[in-house]
Amino acid sequence: MNRKVKPWIVLGFLLPGLLLYVYFFFIPMLESFYISMTEWDGFSGEKTFIGLKNFSDMLTDSNFKIALVNTMIFMVVGGVLVFFITILFTYLLTRDGFRGRKFFSNFFYFPNMISQAALAVLWVFVYNPNFGILNNILKALGLESWIQVWLGSRETGLGSIIFATSVSFVGFYLILMLSGCDRIPDTYREAARIDGAGEITIFFKITLPLLRDVLVISVTLWVINIIKYFELIWAMFKGANTALNTLGTYMYAMSFGVATPIFKLGYGAAISVVMFLLVVVFAGGFRLIFDREGMQY
Repeated sequence: MNRKVKPWIVLGFLLPGLLLYVYFFFIPMLESFYISMTEWDGFSGEKTFIGLKNFSDMLTDSNFKIALVNTMIFMVVGGVLVFFITILFTYLLTRDGFRGRKFFSNFFYFPNMISQAALAVLWVFVYNPNFGILNNILKALGLESWIQVWLGSRETGLGSIIFATSVSFVGFYLILMLSGCDRIPDTYREAARIDGAGEITIFFKITLPLLRDVLVISVTLWVINIIKYFELIWAMFKGANTALNTLGTYMYAMSFGVATPIFKLGYGAAISVVMFLLVVVFAGGFRLIFDREGMQY
């Protein structure tokens, strides 16, 4: 027996959450747009309106340009690494007859259950130039020429942070991919095996195409998260090396300072607006191009 749900009942359930969303997210977001066009230290009651000056200052800010380029490198290189590893382990864990899938999926997801600060301490220990695990392994293998201060320069530091972040995030996207695999009926794979298709062919010709919607969502989440990513990066070098800044860490450094207070909250808000626009352009553009109507199965 079908019952027609009255609109006011639906509105009654949605209204509390909607009000909280408007108050804690939408209104602060609009206010940040206004603050980005002011000069404000965060303490004085008055905000000096300066229009688009904060945004024009970014065009001549070399540190902002470094942070922007680092973020783009982070998004592209880290994304390729994350989804290469994710797709590889999705294939290995969904092979016919494989046992231990639950154990390995939980194992890879484990870093997501640990605070980013704790992970940063672990990775700083790994990359430590004096007693770090990585340099000790290289020394034991006779590769002393490869030993270096991994977080000391932009080239090695950025690569080290990208690798640490990518490994930490793999488990999250692996869970999404495995959940998508569980939705695919076994009849498709069984029919392919009857036709003589191997495991690799089945994965790339049947499983992966049917995971298109999951991949689109996963890449979108990666883009959104990495443009505003802050915790692990900041905890690893705490803004000491400006060459390793991303937009998230540079926004914090300009808003509050590192060794000495800066309190340029207007400029920091302007950086956050740029981050928002990048999310709209990259995540929205990606969804617009690739998020076609999903397959029905």
